[in-house]
Amino acid sequence: MKTVFTLLMSSLFFIACGNNQSQNQKRINDVETEQMKQLIADQSGVLLDVRTADEVREGFIKGAQNIDITQPDFLEKIKSLDKDDPVYVYCKKGGRSANASEKLAKAGFTKVYNMMGGFDSWKDAGYPVEK
Repeated sequence: MKTVFTLLMSSLFFIACGNNQSQNQKRINDVETEQMKQLIADQSGVLLDVRTADEVREGFIKGAQNIDITQPDFLEKIKSLDKDDPVYVYCKKGGRSANASEKLAKAGFTKVYNMMGGFDSWKDAGYPVEK
């Protein structure tokens, strides 16, 4: 009986964790560079650059707000953003923005768009860059 109870509780735990992860995945939309450009043009929201200050000095997408994901106060700084507004996230190549998108979703942001390929793919596509 104790074994059945333990198995049942373990199953419920994994189902609950899986549902939470599934909810976060539903909130995050991985998008290609062209799609990101269109989303930014069509919908208001926060364009979030999660790169370092040195990387931002090399160029950025016009209108982007920089909150460096590598800084310990990243979670504190994102609290100033509206959780119901779309958040368009990018980094240099796409890895850190994926991580930031997960953190945003876990913090309750409902519409998170992660640009795959990052700023490098934006530049390679010939889209405008600010300095």
